[in-house]
Formats: sequence, structure tokens, C-alpha cells
Amino acid sequence: MDPSLWLPNADPRPTARLRLLCFAHAGGGSTPFVRWGAAMPEGVTVCPVRRPGRESAYSQPLLRDTRAIVDGTLRALQTLPPCPTALYGHSFGALVAYEVAAAMQAAGATPELLIVSAKPAPHIPPTLPNLAHLPNEQFIRELDRLYGGIPSEVKAVPELLELMLPAIRADLAASESYRHAPGPLLRCPIVACSGREDRAVEPERLRRWGELTACEFEAREFPGGHFFPYDPGSGFLGVVREQLARRIGA
Repeated sequence: MDPSLWLPNADPRPTARLRLLCFAHAGGGSTPFVRWGAAMPEGVTVCPVRRPGRESAYSQPLLRDTRAIVDGTLRALQTLPPCPTALYGHSFGALVAYEVAAAMQAAGATPELLIVSAKPAPHIPPTLPNLAHLPNEQFIRELDRLYGGIPSEVKAVPELLELMLPAIRADLAASESYRHAPGPLLRCPIVACSGREDRAVEPERLRRWGELTACEFEAREFPGGHFFPYDPGSGFLGVVREQLARRIGA
């Protein structure tokens, strides 16, 4: 995929003091993060990363391998001017964000910060059942049970649901086939966030993200379920702003 399609809303300003890369949940695109820019401190630019096969990149082949997603992201980032970088990932996006952070560090561009939400630490064995192979009806039922599922307004429109399911399946296949390769600890802080009503993430498994950094680690809890970061009432976006402001001295 053309690198520019991975970064549909990238702000290439050379005056930016910090770039926040955002990685969505399974099946998600760049849209949820577009409004975040207005909530960030001055000098922080929000850069959503869009995986192939969704939104205006719908015609692009889906990727079912985490390494391929990471490699595509890194190629796209090379088209942007150098800038100190923080990363945020939600659910499957947290896994991708971590692997991108590790690759950046290996290339000599250690990120400033990694924020993750609604995802157990990637180096511990998963406990949730695999879903990507299930037939549609069972697949949707399990998504509802574990994650709060697909919005009812989407399920009410079969054509829209048919468009969304392949991207969700592809991302879940990438997540379910992922195997953590031990390597150097990250040399940046990690902030791991969870929703109090999230049935898919046990707090103690989320706290084990602290084992993957040689720097500070913080675990935060918010009201809501698996998709709490997208709820303006959760207070999550304010914490992201606070964390980034601290990195630029704002």
C-alpha cells in the first residue's frame, strides 16, 4: 500500500515538538483519532495510523500478520520529517504500537512514551479464545460477549456489517498468531490503561506491561468497558494530554 494511505491525516509540520502515533483496535481506522488533535497541548501533532482495507483504503489487501503491519507502518513513517514520537495503541493497536516502538528503538529512534489500553502485556500467554476463524453469527456473538461487540447501528445495516467484518477478522488473525520475541526492554516509559468494566482484560495482566520497560511504568483505570478511550466522559483523553504535556514541558 502507498505509504501515504497509512497516514491519511498526518501533519508534517516541522515545528511540531512531539508526534503522537495512534493505532486503533481490531477493525478500526483513523477516524476516531482525528478529533484528538484539538485536545492536545500546543506543539503536539496527532498522527493516526490506518491499516489497509478500511476507510478510503478499503480496496487495499488486508494484512493478517503483525510483522507486516509493523513494517508497513515503519515505511510510512519514513516519509515524514524526523520528530520526537510518542505512541498510543488500543487493544490490538496496543500490540502494534509496542512492536513499532521496539523497532524504532532498534533503529536508534527510541520513542518518548508508549501509552496502551485494553490489552494484556504481549509477553504473557493469552487466555481468550481465538475468534478469527468462527462463522459470522458465532463471530459476532463472541465479539459482543468479550468486547462489547459491534455497535447496534452497524449490525442493523447488513451491508455495513459485511464491509466491517473482514477487517476485524484480519486484525484478530494477526493478534491471535502473534508470538512475542524477547528482546531489549524499552527505554521509554509505559502507561497502561484499563476500563473497570472490561471483561476482556484482567487488571493484573495489564500491569505486566511494566515488565517491558527499563523506565517508569504507570497503570491507570478508567470508567467504562473495552472501548472506554473513545468515550469523552471517561477522562482518558485528559490523561493522554497530561502525559504528553509533561514530555514537552507544557
